[in-house]
Amino acid sequence: MDKNIGRELFILVNKMKRLLDKYQQRNGIYSSQARILTYLYRRQDEKTYQKDIEQAFQIRGGTVTGMLDGLIKLALIERLESQTDKRKRKIVLTRKGEEYALQAIETIKQFEDVLKADISIEQTKCFEEIINTLNKTIDEEETKWKNFLNILIPLKRN
Repeated sequence: MDKNIGRELFILVNKMKRLLDKYQQRNGIYSSQARILTYLYRRQDEKTYQKDIEQAFQIRGGTVTGMLDGLIKLALIERLESQTDKRKRKIVLTRKGEEYALQAIETIKQFEDVLKADISIEQTKCFEEIINTLNKTIDEEETKWKNFLNILIPLKRN
């Protein structure tokens, strides 16, 4: 196969995001906002901080801050000061946020049904294996680069 896997995945992810945004527009939110709302909804019994969201979605702090600020403006979430650590702010859904989260969950289910409609169980299993392999490879490469940069940066200072 002479297709570039990284390029094809990048294109596919962008197409999926655009389409999911269209699905979520019915709910008045973007797909990235829907992901955070559904994450918070499913973790209502747990304390959730910004770092948890960063780790869960593998996105950087600045990106999460902007997304959370947008959800606060829509009155879908609140940041509450932690009782145990004043530097942290717990992220919680408002009642309106819970309603939006439930709508988003249903929309995501509909979207998943569309994606899976023409894929067999065998193809799904194969796809999962490929995704797991790619995730492992990328994680290993990130670790290598992090280790390399940790060695390189002190050398540049000398």
